[in-house]
Amino acid sequence: MNAPLIALLTSFMLLVGSPSAAQFFFFQNPVTLDNLDGNYRTLASCAYQRLARRLSGLSRSEPQKGVIRIASTTERWELSFVNDEGGRQTQLVWTAGEYPSEFVLGTVRACAA
Repeated sequence: MNAPLIALLTSFMLLVGSPSAAQFFFFQNPVTLDNLDGNYRTLASCAYQRLARRLSGLSRSEPQKGVIRIASTTERWELSFVNDEGGRQTQLVWTAGEYPSEFVLGTVRACAA
């Protein structure tokens, strides 16, 4: 076998051997964590502002109409805020990575209170 192929296979085995790294790089099926009262844009903006005060490595994107995604590269998670019921409700969806901490979930839920 040639060296590049061995290096590639070894890297893949190390990645798969680490559950948190594998979860971050390989997307799992989205899981709805909560249905929140309020508009998805308002809740995502509030959550991003509050989380950015305490966490580094956050990004915010709008991958499609009606969805805003906040991701943490340092804690390795992604949450999507999905428009529901004509803007009156927001689905909070875990889309990838490690399960977010209670601090993150509590902060997001406080924006809906």
